[in-house]
Amino acid sequence: MEVCVIAKCTYKSETMMFSVSSESSMVDILKTLCLRFKGLQLGCFTLRYSLPSYPSCFLETDSDLDMMRTFLFVSNEKSVDILVKDLCGSSEYSGDFCVNKELIACEKGESSCSSTVEDRNEFLGRSKRASAKPLLSNEWETYIHHVGQKFDGGAEEFRLKLCKYALEVGFNFLYAGNDKKRVVAICSNKKLEGCSWRVYASRCEATGCFVIRTLNNVHTCVGRIRESKSKMMKSRVVSSLIVDRIRVKPELKPVEIIHEFKDYYGIDISYYHAWFGKELAKLNVHGDESKSFNELVWYADAVKETNPGSLCTLECEAGINRFRRFFVSFGGCIAGFQYCIPLLFVDATFLKSKYKGQLLCASGKNGNQGFYPLAFGVVDSETEENWTWFLQHLASILLPMGRVVTFFSDRNQGLLNAMGFVFPGWPHSYCYYHLKQNLISKYPKSGYGKSLQDRVINLFSRCAYAVTEEEFTVAMEELVIVGSSKVKTFISDLSRDHYANAYFKGMQYGEMANSLAESFNNWVGVFRDLPVLPLIEGIRQKLMVLNSQRLIEAEKWTTILCPEMETRLWENAEAGRTWVVRRSSFTVFEVFADYSVMVDLEQRTCSCRLWQIDGFPCTHAVAAILTKKDSIYDYVECYYRTDFFRKAYESPIFPIPDIGKGLGSNSFAAGVVLPPITKRPAERPSTKRIKAFGEFKRPLKCSRCSVTGHNRKTCKAVI
Repeated sequence: MEVCVIAKCTYKSETMMFSVSSESSMVDILKTLCLRFKGLQLGCFTLRYSLPSYPSCFLETDSDLDMMRTFLFVSNEKSVDILVKDLCGSSEYSGDFCVNKELIACEKGESSCSSTVEDRNEFLGRSKRASAKPLLSNEWETYIHHVGQKFDGGAEEFRLKLCKYALEVGFNFLYAGNDKKRVVAICSNKKLEGCSWRVYASRCEATGCFVIRTLNNVHTCVGRIRESKSKMMKSRVVSSLIVDRIRVKPELKPVEIIHEFKDYYGIDISYYHAWFGKELAKLNVHGDESKSFNELVWYADAVKETNPGSLCTLECEAGINRFRRFFVSFGGCIAGFQYCIPLLFVDATFLKSKYKGQLLCASGKNGNQGFYPLAFGVVDSETEENWTWFLQHLASILLPMGRVVTFFSDRNQGLLNAMGFVFPGWPHSYCYYHLKQNLISKYPKSGYGKSLQDRVINLFSRCAYAVTEEEFTVAMEELVIVGSSKVKTFISDLSRDHYANAYFKGMQYGEMANSLAESFNNWVGVFRDLPVLPLIEGIRQKLMVLNSQRLIEAEKWTTILCPEMETRLWENAEAGRTWVVRRSSFTVFEVFADYSVMVDLEQRTCSCRLWQIDGFPCTHAVAAILTKKDSIYDYVECYYRTDFFRKAYESPIFPIPDIGKGLGSNSFAAGVVLPPITKRPAERPSTKRIKAFGEFKRPLKCSRCSVTGHNRKTCKAVI
C-alpha cells in the first residue's frame, strides 16, 4: 500500500507543509518540525491530528502514524491537519517527553534510561541532579539554520542574530569579510583546529534584505560548550535586548541590567557593556540628543495646534539659533487652574542628560490636596534672567484670571529678585523646611551638640507657626537669647512677612513649605536623564493620564466636598461636640473649649486665627455653625467642592501625534536649533542632588511592627 499525503503542521501562528510517505517515520517528522519551526525543541511538544468528528487524535508512535496513513487511504483523503502543542511543563504530557526522546534513542541504537534517572533523583533529595532553568536565550539556537534564510533588517539584523546564535551554541567566530553588502564569518578555531564552520550572507538587491548564500553549520572543532561569559556578548547585543525595557523604564541602572541578563539569559556581562548598551538603547528609542533641540520647533507648533489655549515658547540666541529656553503650559491646565486653590509652588531641578540644564516648574494645588502642574520650562541654568523670563510667561497666564495667587519657593536669590520684579506686592512665602535646614547648618552637632540644635529649631518653629504677633515676639526673644549672634545674623536677612503666620500678608491655606514643588520634581524624576524633547513629551503624556484619571475618579464621588476635605470637616465637627456655644449676636458666637474663643460667621474669623490661616472652618467655627443650624458647606471655600474639582479637570490635555513629524510645510530643517554649549565637568557626572547640611531622608517605619527598614506591605514579622 503506497500512501503519500500532505501534512499541514501548525505551530502557534505559523504553518508548514511536507509530504508523508509510506517510508516516513515519527523520527523523520520530529526532526523536520524541529528544523523548520523556531524555538521548537525535541521532547518539548506533542502532536495531534484531526479527522472528521475526531478533532484531536494521538500522533506519538510509529503505530499511530501507520493508523493515520491507513485511515487517510480508506477515506481517500490527500491531506491532514497536524497541530503542534507546547507541553509547557505540564505533567499531563510527561509521557510525551519519554516518547520523543526514546524514539530518537532507538533510531541511534542507544538505550534510554530516563526512568532510572527519575527513580534515582526521587530518592537523592537535595543531592539530586538539578534541572535546567528555561532561558530567554534558548530560541537563539534557531537563528541560523538554512541556506536561503532571509533577514529583513539587513546586515545589522544578520550580525545581531549571528552573535546571539554563537552565544547560545557556545562558540566564537571571526569576520572574514564584513561590509554593507556581504558578511562572511568563520569559526575562531579555524586556524588552530581547522574547524569548517562557515556562513556567507549578502544583500539581495531586489528586496534589500540579507540572505544566507552558503552555510556549513557543522563544527569540527572540539570542546564547544555554552559559557556564561563570551566575546560575542557585545554592547549592541545588549542594546537590542533591553531597548523595550528602556522605553518603559528609562532610569534602568547598569547594575540592574547585569542582574537581569544573569537571571533571564544565563549570561555574565561587564558593567561597561551594560552601561554602553543602555546608551545605545536610549539613542535608539529617543534619538540623538543634539537633534532633539531642533525638533522643538515642530513641537511648539504641534502643541498650539493640538491643544488650543496653550502657551508654548521656544527662545534661541539671536544670530546663531542656539537653544536658550523653552516654556510650555497646556490649555487644559490653564483652563482648570482657576478652579484650584490660589497657590503656586515654584522650584527648579537639574537635568541629567548630555547637555544638562534646569527644569523650572510651577505647580498648584487642587481641592483634594493634590498637586496641579500648571507650567514648566527648560533653561540652560538657574539665573535671575531665566527666572524673570519664566515668571513673565506665568504672569501672562495668571493676570487675565483676575485673582491674586500666593507663591511658595526657596530663597534662591535670582528667583527672589525676579519675583519682586514680575509680581510686586503678591504674597510670597519662603519654604519653612528650607529655612529650618539653613538654620540647622549654623549649629552642627559636632560643635554645639544636639540639644542646642533641637532647642534652636524648636523656638524657630514656634516663631513661624505663631498665630499672633504677641506669640511671635515671645518666641523670637527667647530664640535670640538661646541662639545668640548666629540667630541674629540669620534673622537680619529674613523678613518675617515671608515666613511667619502672624505677619504674613495673604492667604496660605495652611501651607508652610514648598513640598508640592518637590512632589512634582519626584514625579517627573524618571524623565530627567532623557533628551529635551522626550523629557517634555514624557511629562505631557504623564500629565494627560493623571488628569484623565482624576476626572474619572471624581465622577464617582458622592460628597459635596472633595474626600480629603470632607474627612477633615467631619473630624472638626466631632472634636467640638462636647463644647458649650453661646450666641452673642446673629453671627457672633463664643465657644467654650479648653479656653473660650470668639467666632464671627459673617467675617469668617475665629480668635484662634486658624480659620483665617487655613482658609477652612476650624473646630470652633464648625461648632458655632452647627449651633446656628446653618449648612456647614456654605462656609467652606468653593475650591474644596467636588464640582470645582471636576471643572479643574474637565478640559483634557490632548495627544500630540508625531506620525507627520517632519513631513509638512513647517518641518524642521537640519541645524535650525543648535544644542547649548556645555562643558563636561571633571570626574563622573553626578546624578543625585547634593543634600543640604542636616538634611536627611526620613527612615521607612513599619506601621504594623514599628520597626524601621520596611513598610507594612512587606512586613514579615510574626505578631
